[in-house]
Amino acid sequence: MAVLALVAAAQVVRSAIVQDTVARRPDLAAMAWPSHPQVELALAMAEIGVAAGKGLVPGAASLERSEKAAARAPLAVEPYLIEGAMAQSAGQASRAERLFSEAYRRDPRSTAARFFLAQLTLVSGRPGEGLRHASVLARLVAGGPAALVPAIAQYAKSPGAVPTLKRIFSGDRELREAVLAELARDATNFDLVMALVGGTLGDSQQSVAPWQANLLHALVERGEVSRAHALWSRISGLRSAPQGIFNPGFAKLAAPAPFNWTLSGGDFGFAEPAAGGGLQVIYYGRANALFANQTLLLAPGRYAIAMQAARTSDGDGTSGLAWAVTCAGTSETLLNLAIGGGKGVSRTIAGRFTVPAGCSSQALRLIGTAQEYAPSEQVTINDLKLVREAS
Repeated sequence: MAVLALVAAAQVVRSAIVQDTVARRPDLAAMAWPSHPQVELALAMAEIGVAAGKGLVPGAASLERSEKAAARAPLAVEPYLIEGAMAQSAGQASRAERLFSEAYRRDPRSTAARFFLAQLTLVSGRPGEGLRHASVLARLVAGGPAALVPAIAQYAKSPGAVPTLKRIFSGDRELREAVLAELARDATNFDLVMALVGGTLGDSQQSVAPWQANLLHALVERGEVSRAHALWSRISGLRSAPQGIFNPGFAKLAAPAPFNWTLSGGDFGFAEPAAGGGLQVIYYGRANALFANQTLLLAPGRYAIAMQAARTSDGDGTSGLAWAVTCAGTSETLLNLAIGGGKGVSRTIAGRFTVPAGCSSQALRLIGTAQEYAPSEQVTINDLKLVREAS
């Protein structure tokens, strides 16, 4: 605790008197103006930080330098931070809090004062006060949210934390979204995330929030596909979730993956919605690739899939592209439908497959398989249809 406190204090040397570059390099400041109290405080803080980084107690010389500088700079916050950190390391929590509070009173933008006060109030059972300091700290420190979010997410799981966090989040949307995104990585936090959200999932006209995408992915990975589909329908603003392929025209919709298309691109090529509808794919043929992916919830039975495909290529070989249907979470392949050869003209590509009992969800993917002498190719896919056949 003491080491963390001292390291944090050493990182905060704020000065409205000494230039910014001087504050960042007190050694240079000492050469230009060695007697300036702010410079001496900066040097003392740097020395204390070095000692803390090595797990050592600050030297007497550093403390003496701080005391002398403080006498000539009575409004400085650094002496209060140093004394507070020393009191905290000695187990004198009340005295430490008084010192940190005085530092905060003198400089409300002091990141170190905020850090120490957040730390003390959280461990002393005052989460609301501690999280308010933490929320402000996240905005003051570069990379602050990344450091604080895991701890706040962990606190969210404690009894009675939801009302406190909702009050904090009401004034800090950025922190709210970051904590929700962290919690949503674990599907077992579903009820907690919903409680923090309060039933507000956004609408289909807005972009998908990271926490929504994370929670959908986590639910599917855990096998809770029906629950994920219900949540997806709410996020997408759909009154009822459609069966079969969603968005067969590959339109740019706000509905998220995995029950809408995920289109990919990279060194292997790319897939994107075509002008006027459909999917345009450019595949260089040099590496295996996944261009399009969607999770389906097909009931057991026989299905037929068909589409129109127009292909152009640098060579005469067959396409390296194929549609595949597999049972999600397994390697069981239900369909492998090659795009085939042909140039320029639009052709019908069709196939059939059977979904067995126990295959509760399926992955529909457009994949590219590298070939030894594979030419680059471009394919446009239209009129994609999937229907269930009568048994």
